[in-house]
Amino acid sequence: MQVKRKMVVTIEYILKNEKGEIIDPGGKLKYLHGFKNILPGLEEVLEGKSVGDTFNVAVPPEKGYGPRDENMIFTVPAANFKRTEDSEIEVGMEFETEINEVPYILTVIEKMGDKIKVDLNHPLAGKALYFDGKITNIRDSYSDELVDGYPLKDDGEDKEE
Repeated sequence: MQVKRKMVVTIEYILKNEKGEIIDPGGKLKYLHGFKNILPGLEEVLEGKSVGDTFNVAVPPEKGYGPRDENMIFTVPAANFKRTEDSEIEVGMEFETEINEVPYILTVIEKMGDKIKVDLNHPLAGKALYFDGKITNIRDSYSDELVDGYPLKDDGEDKEE
């Protein structure tokens, strides 16, 4: 069986940066191939592979999280951040937010008195990503997975073949 559209694929992977440092130890990831569940550059490499095949791929920014966009940097009132008496907003903190029903991770990049400068670019935007991994399972998808666009969370079929 080979990786192709509408197949549920399980991989084990490690993600590294351009210096070879591990930025995500990964582990197992199950996804529905051809449904934009993973980065386009990684999905392209997995097409046609079989269980047991390994991969080592460099995904450029345009096939990963995209280029950095300086228009995604904003200054907002500090009062917009919910916090308790004991919590302080610090540079580098990340928060999940939603804009027009699209989820974003915003990163605090500067504190300026009663204002805070934030970056809505994905933390890995503009960076090449290096994946090492192995395909551990491939199966046909179920009809409800095709409707939902993603695999069932616990289908009991993640045993290595």
